[in-house]
Amino acid sequence: MRLFNKRLIVIVGLLVVVAAGTTAFALNHFSTKTNPPWVGNVACRESPMTHVHDPGRLTVMSKCATVTGTVKKVQLVAAYDDLKITIVPDAHLLGYLKKANNGVVVADIIATDQASVTIPPVDSRITAWGTWVLDKATKTTQLLPTYQVTVQQLHATSNVVSGASSEKHGPPPRRQLQLSVKAPNRVPVGGRIDVTFQARWLQDRLLKPASQIRLFTEITDSKGSGVRWKATMTHTNGAAVIHLVAIQVPAAYTLTVYAAPSGQAVSASTAIEVTKT
Repeated sequence: MRLFNKRLIVIVGLLVVVAAGTTAFALNHFSTKTNPPWVGNVACRESPMTHVHDPGRLTVMSKCATVTGTVKKVQLVAAYDDLKITIVPDAHLLGYLKKANNGVVVADIIATDQASVTIPPVDSRITAWGTWVLDKATKTTQLLPTYQVTVQQLHATSNVVSGASSEKHGPPPRRQLQLSVKAPNRVPVGGRIDVTFQARWLQDRLLKPASQIRLFTEITDSKGSGVRWKATMTHTNGAAVIHLVAIQVPAAYTLTVYAAPSGQAVSASTAIEVTKT
């Protein structure tokens, strides 16, 4: 009986060791699979959080990640001028998603990238490159920012129509967007910052108001780090106004406004000093 008990103890001990070893192997094996790999010849962005509003809400899992899948929804979030592309990822990428993702991942194109990134149609198959992050609030993994998108295939029912017109109107008239910003140079802590923007189209040497231009405003400190963000849109007269409160510590700041219509990336800046009194 004693010999049987000793053998039983040895067997149980071996099973515990094997189970522990298997668990450790599994943890080590899957711990490296936190983000999709970087695929293709796209250049990885070294400072991906530049111009991302409130980057402290995100945990960067990998600077460089690639996602392939089918576009389910495209939505503009006006508060920060983010364009969110909801993607149903390919099967081999599902393991990188959190439970809160519910089988989809959002590729977020921030305002300063929208002039250069292709906006895919719903139901198209795409490849997207960007930074793999964890949103601390929603507990979801996202591709944010997404700074390159390639459309591999449109919806099966989509048709691409090509041909030539017999009418010759020539190339469309060229126009250039001009953007200006005005704000007080000095503001006490707690004071109001009234910022006025003016957008105009320069065409045939004439300036015309640029209406419905999306604007993204960012305030940065002396190190170039963002401290405040806000988005708006110009009215029919090409103007827009935002009101901010100087809640930053006394220091010198730069207010920059970005506009990206019709593939034109345009910006304008002004200096603001926040004082103690």
